Amino acid sequence: MKALISGGVAAVAVALASSGCFTSWAITEGAGQQKLLDESVHESAVPSPGAREALEVRLPLAQAYEAPVVTTAPATPGVFTPAAPAAKRPLALVCQVTQRGDDTVYHAAFRYGSTWKKTAAVFFVLEAATAALIYASDTKDPSTQLAAAAVALDTLGTGIIAFAPRKEVYRTERRPDVTVVRQDCPDGLALAIGGESYPVDAAGRVGELGEAALDEWMRDPRAPVGLTLGGQDARLPLGADDVCGWNLQHHPDARCVQRLPRVDVAVTLAVPLGTLTRAE
Repeated sequence: MKALISGGVAAVAVALASSGCFTSWAITEGAGQQKLLDESVHESAVPSPGAREALEVRLPLAQAYEAPVVTTAPATPGVFTPAAPAAKRPLALVCQVTQRGDDTVYHAAFRYGSTWKKTAAVFFVLEAATAALIYASDTKDPSTQLAAAAVALDTLGTGIIAFAPRKEVYRTERRPDVTVVRQDCPDGLALAIGGESYPVDAAGRVGELGEAALDEWMRDPRAPVGLTLGGQDARLPLGADDVCGWNLQHHPDARCVQRLPRVDVAVTLAVPLGTLTRAE
């Protein structure tokens, strides 16, 4: 039993030493994460030139249905009323316009200030008391004394770094910045299928003719299909699995095997900065 207690004390001591103030500081320094020690951080971001604007359009492959209608009317005893089938929603593309660029971030802070020194002092007292308690728990067991020495060593390191001189920190870094400008489909966007063009409205709908043309293309995918905007065009990346998934969703008689199902496919159209920015 005594050996078990000594082993438990040693395990606790090792855990305390490995998470002590000095050990944590050494791990942070060794991992190159000194910025975690920054105090009173002040940052200012300045947009860098060269921002880019793009329109991302997603084509859903799964058939969407209206939400079921829930009724609280009591059922007539002995009368079976079949549930009404959910109505299919019109096909709607999902659009998102983003502006991507980099910000130059100016970072100012300091390390080893008053907060650091107070925290290190508290840890020094706690670790010293812990080392003393472990030592007193069994003065004859070597493993217990070794554990007490480990905590005491961390305590010594904590006492040293508590007197680290205050250090001013200044650095500049570049950070990516992505801003969502709008989430409706812009004017001029159209679905192009085999030379025919079907306008896309702000809600992403292509109308009955456009939806019928796309469904027909899915049944026999030969002509190119894509999106056009202001003289730019991008082909929709529809593979065999995507075509199969569409047909399985829209046509119960479809005979194909879908190996890698996707809920949608996306295409991106890059445009000059400000082209799709809508002023309120």
